[in-house]
Amino acid sequence: MRQKHTHQMGNKSLGNALASKKKASKNQVVFFDYRDERKLKRFINDQGKIIPRRITGLSAKEQNLLTHSVKWARFLAVIPYVADEYK
Repeated sequence: MRQKHTHQMGNKSLGNALASKKKASKNQVVFFDYRDERKLKRFINDQGKIIPRRITGLSAKEQNLLTHSVKWARFLAVIPYVADEYK
């Protein structure tokens, strides 16, 4: 069965990432907790790569905080480095 030929990265559709492309208001403080697995997994694709800024809609500072949180969570084994199907 063929999937729709929409925005795809790997085998997973980017629907969640594109839906969250709304810019945060300037007064809102963005905080990425390395222990919050569900929040971090929204910004990781099916291969385990961090979704880029142009897709997530985060500012450079927010993307930097996200990257550091994801890397720290991987180091502490909260989230995997690579998905099981790609090992």
